[in-house]
Amino acid sequence: MTIVFFILLAVLVIIIVRSRNLRGYGRTGRVNGRFFQKVGMPPTNLVPSGHPCEPLARRLEQSLPSDYEHQLRQRVLTEHPELSEEEWAWRWIEMKRYLLMCALFRQMPMFSSRVDDIWHEMLMFTREYQQFCDRFYGYMLHHSPHGGSLFQPDQRALFDWAYAELFPITRANAYVWAGFFQYPLDKDMMNNMLAFNPHQAEYSLFNGAAYTNIPEARDGIDYLIERFRAHSQAVLDRIPPNSRTDRSRRDSSADSSYVPAYADSYGLGTASAAAIYYSHDNPTSFSSVMNPHLPPDVQQQYNNSGSSCGTGYSATNDMYGHHSHHGHDHSSGSSCSSSSCSGGSSCGGGGGE
Repeated sequence: MTIVFFILLAVLVIIIVRSRNLRGYGRTGRVNGRFFQKVGMPPTNLVPSGHPCEPLARRLEQSLPSDYEHQLRQRVLTEHPELSEEEWAWRWIEMKRYLLMCALFRQMPMFSSRVDDIWHEMLMFTREYQQFCDRFYGYMLHHSPHGGSLFQPDQRALFDWAYAELFPITRANAYVWAGFFQYPLDKDMMNNMLAFNPHQAEYSLFNGAAYTNIPEARDGIDYLIERFRAHSQAVLDRIPPNSRTDRSRRDSSADSSYVPAYADSYGLGTASAAAIYYSHDNPTSFSSVMNPHLPPDVQQQYNNSGSSCGTGYSATNDMYGHHSHHGHDHSSGSSCSSSSCSGGSSCGGGGGE
């Protein structure tokens, strides 16, 4: 009789815990749904029009099997009915942007469980995923989760710099990736990029196989190298980056010939140039000095201790899509989101040969 009682008690506890978790998922889904409905649908293009990586983005879109997105969307929305159409659309475009970055870098960990959810669902369609990889990369891009708790601020800093050179930073994608520019670039990584040799691309941080075999990826990598070297020269010349406010003031001035050192032709470059400058000049206060170089609705509010809380993108915990092997980042400078993939912790590996 005692054994039966404890079994019934255990079943009751499981039911109560499961019920609370489901209510938590529902609350999170509603909050996320309101957020994404407010920011609206993402742009249709992965990179700005005319960007050197636009041909690579076009290659990616053309490599996706017909109806793959439709099947994937149906599966994700069935598995996660709390997702709004807007949130699905943002997760999907960020998934494609991540896949594009994997064609440029030898290794690019996954830093968002929201995006990682989509990657997992893509893998469920084994034939379509294989077709995509063969067409786009020329090899199978494996999903390689890291075991245990893993903190990778150096890789996250590289991800943020490259992301800001490729895609506009907005409130929505800052939410998806749990914020940007919390960690300075590693000195060895920066030296590696400065020393890039196109004849020995396989020994660099970049995707050597793609550089050799995919002209669109080669053009993208060459562009990133060019941008990195221009930003690094500004550091040597002691030309500090202007904040977004300073840039607006300059752009509206009578001196129309003025071109900021970080400017490009695609509306990018502000934050990425500042990241290189402050990684050299002020790495200990990196996240706070980077703040003015982010869009106003992405900037964080800092208290007296120097820690930060996001103004919108970390409003809720990232409750769905967690993996048991994912670790939490409890280091200083991490965002206030408790997502398992936020800050410097990674959810999986990608890219490379």
